[in-house]
Amino acid sequence: MKREFPEHIAWSEARMNGDHALAFVAVQPRNPRKEARFHMVYDGTSFAQLSEATHAAERALQGILRFDGFDAPVFNSPEC
Repeated sequence: MKREFPEHIAWSEARMNGDHALAFVAVQPRNPRKEARFHMVYDGTSFAQLSEATHAAERALQGILRFDGFDAPVFNSPEC
């Protein structure tokens, strides 16, 4: 899933890490000089299945309110 913001593009991503999955939100500033950064969401929670991590990443993506001065996402919940 992907969301577009005035100064950023963000998308959800999940990846396997050994026997568990992790949820991320990736942020790409529209400034061509800056690279995309991945932010692990839900305080480092691991998931048993990739599909669970995918759903968690999508929920976090929907919870982005804005971006701070360091291009990090600001979420609507401290859980993210």
